[in-house]
Amino acid sequence: MTAKIRLRRGFTLIELLVVIAIIGVLIALLLPAVQAAREAARRSQCTNNLKQLGLALHNYHGTTGSYPQGVVTYDSNIVPAACGPTGSQTTRRDHTFFALILPQLEQSSIFNAVNFNFASWGTQAGTNAGLVQYTAYSSVVSVYICPTDSRMPKPTVSNTTDPYSQTSYFGSVGTVDVIRWTSCPNEIETDGAFSRGQSNNAADFRDGMSNTFVIGEASRFLNHPLTFANEWTRYAWFGTSITGVTMPQGIASSVPKLNANILVPDVGAAADPYIWINDPNNLNMGQFGFRSQHPGGANFLFGDGSVKFLKQTISPQTYRAISTRKGNETVSGDAF
Repeated sequence: MTAKIRLRRGFTLIELLVVIAIIGVLIALLLPAVQAAREAARRSQCTNNLKQLGLALHNYHGTTGSYPQGVVTYDSNIVPAACGPTGSQTTRRDHTFFALILPQLEQSSIFNAVNFNFASWGTQAGTNAGLVQYTAYSSVVSVYICPTDSRMPKPTVSNTTDPYSQTSYFGSVGTVDVIRWTSCPNEIETDGAFSRGQSNNAADFRDGMSNTFVIGEASRFLNHPLTFANEWTRYAWFGTSITGVTMPQGIASSVPKLNANILVPDVGAAADPYIWINDPNNLNMGQFGFRSQHPGGANFLFGDGSVKFLKQTISPQTYRAISTRKGNETVSGDAF
């Protein structure tokens, strides 16, 4: 009796390669759609963060009658004994408006841990001010971080002098260079929403709240040269590991174009804070401007609480006009 032989049908090598190729094509077609969906979700969360910041600012205004100072430069009860980038050691503060609006963001526990009688960082007249603020200023506030932004490490426990926490957003100072120019006891007034040592109220937005942005994205650059940038916990102007490149914290300007890269080295400071806008080289100094890791532009919070996505192709003239609160510019709604 002859045994029956069963033949098992499988795939030939060619058929297997064809199947693999088809799967690869499908994955290639699907992956961009998945990435786009994820980015849309991240951008939506980023928009919601800014809306919460807008609500917090309006609630702060409703309680105090004005918006917070962009930077609390000095102790307001003491006239600084010495002028300079940080003022005298006894009066220096350098807290940002992000700290001031913590209660309006339901972060009272962090706010209550901040001691505004001391500076936000460093050693102050023999006291480790950073250690005083460490509990508050090493805390992560999720609403301050855009999901698209790359993460920075938390400060180590050993680094008590300079505690910090990340933000993806900076306040707008418009077109005035108050990063490198300062005076005391009265700081230089900006034409943007925020100033150092000064606060504005709704009446100061003469161009209209809906025509002026107050906060914009200032995400970390990819492969960031400075580990502890970007911070909401202190105003500072840092040197970086890139020779000739510096980087402000907490505030940004509309003089550099939106989403500009790091320019090496910095363009030198102008002869006064009001004319650096005239140097076209400053258009490319992204380290002083607003930027995001969203493709094509960045989100901005306007004074009326609305959030708009500005394209990075926006003209410099329009971009600067909507960053100033009293420039008397006429900007049509379809210009941005």
